[in-house]
Amino acid sequence: METAVVPLHVLDTDVDIVVSGEGATEFAQMVAERWHLAVSEVASAAGEEAGSEEAGPEGTRPGETGQGDTRPGETGKGETRQDEAPEPVTVTVELTASDSGSDTGSTSGERRRLQRLTQQVTRAVIEARTGDLLMLHAGALCHATTGAAVAFVAPGGTGKSTLCSVQGPGRAYLTDETVGIRRDGTIAPYLKPISTRRPDWSGVKDEVAPGGIGLRPPTVSAQLAGIVLLRREDGWVGAPEVTVLDTLTALTEIAPETSGFSSTHRPLTWLAELLEETGGARRVSYATADQLGPLVDSVCGAI
Repeated sequence: METAVVPLHVLDTDVDIVVSGEGATEFAQMVAERWHLAVSEVASAAGEEAGSEEAGPEGTRPGETGQGDTRPGETGKGETRQDEAPEPVTVTVELTASDSGSDTGSTSGERRRLQRLTQQVTRAVIEARTGDLLMLHAGALCHATTGAAVAFVAPGGTGKSTLCSVQGPGRAYLTDETVGIRRDGTIAPYLKPISTRRPDWSGVKDEVAPGGIGLRPPTVSAQLAGIVLLRREDGWVGAPEVTVLDTLTALTEIAPETSGFSSTHRPLTWLAELLEETGGARRVSYATADQLGPLVDSVCGAI
């Protein structure tokens, strides 16, 4: 059976996308093009330049030691440290005979498979990192030189991907879906494709290669500088309105937009400390993403 593998490194996790079936090589190439910033070789190089990962022996993937099956942080007794690299994750895509049919083998079928794959990878890495990272349902950009990062928290379909697409060029792209914050306040990039809603695609999202719209990965370590809650309002008139939230209000509004929160050690305390360290969360009401440049600049200039 034809099989192809696309190795990724996302949210500090190695992920092998294993594609099998007729057309596996072609589909894997399509996946690699969409996920080009997260392909292991690229993600590893970016991580090394940012100083966020220690270089392993030649021929290893990010997080591997090259010493048998032991990974960083393992004790050999079934116990692990919080700063260890998680076990590699495998996501499978099986191309069945029906995938060569008139629908699933068509362009629309490829779009659906790419969208499902993005969802599979997201679920898998969230499960792998639960308890280790504070994960927000948010997009994030950072200053290309300083690494000062802003996280935009919002429910699905309410502006995160659009904001990254509009405000990302000239800055560094971190994610449009899941912001993974380490205990030291740095961010583990999730350099997935930009998931864009297309009204002419019957609800299927377009998984867009970030580089194709001018987005670039970080070359320095990204440090959270601020959290912004997005409130896009179609009828909004005038300049965006920014409100600084008190800690309790911010916790109440951010907590529902998290992943693995209840399985994380003292998550409310962790989030509250982040809010205190970054000057508190802001809520912004606005009409279009192109209005938010000054806000992004102000947060990314905070460090």
